[in-house]
Amino acid sequence: MIRVADLVISYIYSIGTEYIFTVTGGSAMFLNDAIALNEKIKYICNQHEQASVMAADTYSRISGNLGVAVVTSGPGATNTLTGVVGAWQDSIPLMVISGQSKRLQTVFNSNIIGLRQFGFLEVNIIPIIESVTKYSSFVNNPNKILYHLEKAVFLAKSGRPGPVWLDIPLDVQGALIDERKLIGFDSSKLERTNQNKPTRTEISTVIKLLKSSRKPVIIAGGGIRLSGAIDDFKKLISFLKIPVVLSTMGGDIIEDSNPFFVGKAGMRGERAANMAIQNSDLILCIGTRLGIPIIGYKFDKFAPDAKKIVIDIDKAEHEKKTIKIDQLVLSDAKNFIQALFSAAKKTRFNFKDDWLEKCKELRNKYPVYLNQYSKSKGPVNMYFAVDRISRNLGFDDIIVTDAGYSYYIVRQAIKIKNGQRLLIPGATGAMGFSIPASIGACIGSNLNRVICITGDGSLQINIQELQTIRHHRLPIKIFVISNKGYVSIRNTQQIYFGNRLIGESKKTGLSLPDISKIAYTYGIKYCEAKNNDELIKIIPKVLNSKGSVICEIACLTNQNIIPTVSSKRLADGTMVSAAIDDMYPFLSKKEIAKIKTDLS
Repeated sequence: MIRVADLVISYIYSIGTEYIFTVTGGSAMFLNDAIALNEKIKYICNQHEQASVMAADTYSRISGNLGVAVVTSGPGATNTLTGVVGAWQDSIPLMVISGQSKRLQTVFNSNIIGLRQFGFLEVNIIPIIESVTKYSSFVNNPNKILYHLEKAVFLAKSGRPGPVWLDIPLDVQGALIDERKLIGFDSSKLERTNQNKPTRTEISTVIKLLKSSRKPVIIAGGGIRLSGAIDDFKKLISFLKIPVVLSTMGGDIIEDSNPFFVGKAGMRGERAANMAIQNSDLILCIGTRLGIPIIGYKFDKFAPDAKKIVIDIDKAEHEKKTIKIDQLVLSDAKNFIQALFSAAKKTRFNFKDDWLEKCKELRNKYPVYLNQYSKSKGPVNMYFAVDRISRNLGFDDIIVTDAGYSYYIVRQAIKIKNGQRLLIPGATGAMGFSIPASIGACIGSNLNRVICITGDGSLQINIQELQTIRHHRLPIKIFVISNKGYVSIRNTQQIYFGNRLIGESKKTGLSLPDISKIAYTYGIKYCEAKNNDELIKIIPKVLNSKGSVICEIACLTNQNIIPTVSSKRLADGTMVSAAIDDMYPFLSKKEIAKIKTDLS
């Protein structure tokens, strides 16, 4: 006989998960006890359940094993929601296991319509989270625990990955069961019906479209990494020799020096990448949902003269009323890439001889980093800060960003090297992601060095996790972009409302604490760079120091994202969205015409 809680923890270890992220609680007491009793599993005690899930998210991304968070009922469960939504939208496989009140003291089993609470500190969590999980279940029968575990893990990892949730009442956690009589989950039927492979006809159609193309571009998305197809993708592009641009979640798929890389696409991407897209005659999108940050708000102006081929595993993402797709292939990215490569080897293409080189010339002509940023004598320009950090990083470093400008500018200015990882709060853009995400990434990489780039505003959202970093002496180097508040919100308000500002700085109601005192309180080493010269000297010291460090960088309070797709205000005050190649600072009509001629 075995206790359900012990079986749960043993099973988690058996699937390759070595660490559990948790905040202990009364309704999870048997699960907590099982973690303590298990001699193989390790655990990280966070200070907040949101942090547990965000850490589980990046543990999953880096280790390749399922991230697991164990929390208690009520507020312990609801605290996780932002992290769960992030994993849902970014397709990250993870599992949340929540404790719950005894079965007969739950809203779930009461059959009373409208009942808000029954058990002590109880929340009926399953109806709340079922729309943002691939599988969620209230475990009523102790003898079905193996079924629920196996089904949850299978669904978390199969198809388009995502989070799953098991809610386990106290009297189920503590129940004794006979392992020999347990019935597991049979995934064979689902495996047969969900092959996620392209058909021969689909591959033939893609090849035909590529053969007729003169100026193709590949938009590479995060699905390539999720499917384990990085090496296959690099082999494919080396054969095809066509320009590659990266989506939001695909920021570390290929290195900056790759000969086929022409930039990061999107509204806050690179001018050259967007120019390549807009002047192409064929877009091959692999593993990307083509969200608004990539295609912009002028849907009809996205790659207007290009055929659009989309390879994705999730049909629903491409039923949105945005762009017209000429060929949708519902397939796992790896299966498609391998099939396309096999077919492409037997095919002769007629791509424009200088197409790739012209796109690369554009990237050299319109770089993100400008030399003028190095000439500042006062507060540091964020582009200079990111460029200098990037230059000093090694090939196995993990870079984690937060929301707002600390993400936008890092994505634009970082020069990813082969082997580096870039972790972001993709679709949600959740403030407070970077600190717990750095913890998960560090643990998932066997204590590899992690570079955390966050803002002075975002730092406050999960600041309590500095104690987790300190407790475990994790080698996380935290660069805090200090711009006296929310610079992203500040700039947005100034664009739309002039000088009517609210909640963006101390003057308008938002004050932030002294970061040096925070570092001292948590027992973490601290340093500050007030200008470019100080930053140049400090970065190597921060990166080469032992343990964790907080490095505050005094940055411009009026920082702009350059380049960026920005709405234009007409004479009558109307705001009009621009196409993704019409980026601020705006180019002259003459210059745009010349670019189009060069790329024609």
